[in-house]
Amino acid sequence: MAVGLKLLIFFLILGCPCFEALNKKQVQEMKNIQQELLQNLRKYAIKLEDKINLIEESIAEYTEEIKEANQDPELYISNPLNSFRLIRQMHQDWVSWQVYMEKPVAPEAVENLERLLSQLPPKKVYKRVAKDVHDLAQFYDYKPSDLVAKNERKSYLHLSPLDCYSLGLERYEEKDYLGAVKWLSVAADNYTMSEYSDLYAQLGAPHWQVYRDQARVLLKLNRPSFIEAYVQASNHSPFNVHLMDEVGLWELTSLRDPMDPIPDPLPNSTLLENQCRGHVVPKPNLFCDINNSGSDFLKLAPLGYEMLVKPFTVLYPNSVYESELQHVEKAYEQCPLSNQLQLAKGVIGCSISHGYSPTMRRIKNRVLDMTGLSKTWHRSFVLEYDSLKPLDIAQVFRNATEPNVNSSRN
Repeated sequence: MAVGLKLLIFFLILGCPCFEALNKKQVQEMKNIQQELLQNLRKYAIKLEDKINLIEESIAEYTEEIKEANQDPELYISNPLNSFRLIRQMHQDWVSWQVYMEKPVAPEAVENLERLLSQLPPKKVYKRVAKDVHDLAQFYDYKPSDLVAKNERKSYLHLSPLDCYSLGLERYEEKDYLGAVKWLSVAADNYTMSEYSDLYAQLGAPHWQVYRDQARVLLKLNRPSFIEAYVQASNHSPFNVHLMDEVGLWELTSLRDPMDPIPDPLPNSTLLENQCRGHVVPKPNLFCDINNSGSDFLKLAPLGYEMLVKPFTVLYPNSVYESELQHVEKAYEQCPLSNQLQLAKGVIGCSISHGYSPTMRRIKNRVLDMTGLSKTWHRSFVLEYDSLKPLDIAQVFRNATEPNVNSSRN
């Protein structure tokens, strides 16, 4: 095969790397479990509400008796029925109330929760998707602060401050302190922004702890701003003995000679990253643009592409994995005579059906998913040429209304 083998696959190739995601079946399974968990929690809430209602009704009844006694204490006590009722309540009712308060609200809901917990994704899956989100933000140069929604219910793509806090802890565990400080700083600054922030202390961590973890990461980077983070943590939890001990330990170690702060690395993006971020250098015969509509993924990760207006051609550069490229090259080498074609002198190729292999179907499905197209061609065209540029090949291909299939390959 000539060294000049090229791929020209129109509307079929994803330009920027896609990060591993859960398949449709896995997502549906998790949605079903989440729905069952919510129903179970709702049953628990109903039981809890019934218990609260009973307690409030009893409080109202006891309060009425106290009001009656306060109107004329001597008259109330002089009545032996009142005295008996008051002493009986204190002798029996409050012991029963202690038992009732200690009794589990809905033990069947707790048992059902324990059963469902065994079906939740394992920690390794969580760590993988957390790394994917961080890598995605780095690749497309998204600032964590840009991903925190100001109104979670109206934002289709967002991370909550608690999400950012969890991502920061993951980067901290991986000793990626430069990555961790970005997520933890955003979490600390926005922790009370969400209307659900009251839940964060129960589901994740209290606000003072977020500031403390931010301070620890800043200290790892030798950045003086860690002092302010510790101050904020102390303001949110002024009587926290453990926090006081940690700050005191830092004050002892601060007597040593300070080390130089570790700054953020200088920007050093690759050509592919610049293309996917929409930073494409204009060319005279080409329009460079980004596609950020059609699917939720494209809104988060716009797809860079090159478009030739006349003849209309769209190219997605640097768009296949190396293993996929090797597979298509092998298919080209084994191209049957009935699928061979010649577009012009020196431009020969092969028409390959998407049903040829799982790899060809995967290439097609990837582009349909990522570009929002509903359908595409049934075949891909692999061309071999020596001297022409990709856009020249595109024009030759468009001009060839009926490619010379089953022609000589010499």
